[in-house]
Amino acid sequence: MTDALSDTWQVILRDLRVRIRMPVFIFMSLFQPILWLLLFTQIFKALGGGAGGLNVWGPDVSYLEGFAPGVIVMTVLFGSAFAGFGTLMDIDAGIMSKMLATPVTRVSIITGRVIAAVTVGVVQAGIVFIVAAIMGVHVATGIPGVLLVFLLVGLLGIGFAAFSNGLALLLRRQETVMAVVNLFTMPLMFMSTTMMPATVNNDGVTVQILPHWLDIARQFNPVDYAVVGVRNLVLPDYYVWSDLWKPLVVLAAFAVVMVVFGTMMFRAKAE
Repeated sequence: MTDALSDTWQVILRDLRVRIRMPVFIFMSLFQPILWLLLFTQIFKALGGGAGGLNVWGPDVSYLEGFAPGVIVMTVLFGSAFAGFGTLMDIDAGIMSKMLATPVTRVSIITGRVIAAVTVGVVQAGIVFIVAAIMGVHVATGIPGVLLVFLLVGLLGIGFAAFSNGLALLLRRQETVMAVVNLFTMPLMFMSTTMMPATVNNDGVTVQILPHWLDIARQFNPVDYAVVGVRNLVLPDYYVWSDLWKPLVVLAAFAVVMVVFGTMMFRAKAE
C-alpha cells in the first residue's frame, strides 16, 4: 500500500512538472472559459434579472451569476477530457515502455496521471472563480460552498480524465482520441443547463425552456449534475444542503466507473 501511494505521488509530481513546462497549453485551456465568461454574459445579459431583464435564473439574478457556475464546470471538463494526450505523447516517445520496465505499481501510473490532470483543472477553475468574483459573482454558501464546488468539479474531472486516458490507450492515435472526446464533451455540455435553466418561472407560471426529450436526457448527464450542484451552491436562495447528496453520489459513481474503465484499458493495452 505504501509503495503504491509513493509511486502515485511520484507520477503526480512528474506529470505536473511536464505540464508546468508547457505553459502555453495551460493558458489556452484557460483562455476559452474566460472568453465565454466575458463574451457570453454580455450577449445574453438581457436574460438576467434587473431592469428589463427576463429573469431566467430567478429574481435579481444576473445572467453572469447563473452562467458562471457552468463556466467553472466547463473549465475542468475540457481540461480533464484531453488529459489522455499526455499518455499518447509518452507512448510515442517510448517513456511509457520505460516506466513499465520499472517496479512502479501499474495502477499508480494511471491514478497519478488522473490526479495530476484534475489538480491542474481545479486550479484553473479557481482562477475562473476569481475572475467571476471580480465581475460580481459571490458564493452564497461561503467558504464551505467553495470547498464543495471544488469537490464536485474534482469528481467530474476524475471521471473525464480517466475516460480520456482509457481512450488514449485504446485508440492510440491523437486524431481519433480528439474526435471521440469532442463527440462526447460538446453534446454533454449543450445537453445540460450550463447556458439556460430547464424551466423559467414567469409571473407565477412555469415555462419549460428545454424540449421534453432534452430535459429527460440531461437527467443522465453527469455534466448537468455538476453544473446544477455548483449553481445551487453559488446562487442565493438556490441551495438546500440536503439536496447535495444527489450530485455527489452521481459524480462519485461516474468517477469510479471511469477509473475502472481507465485501469482496465491500461492493464489490457499498455503492456
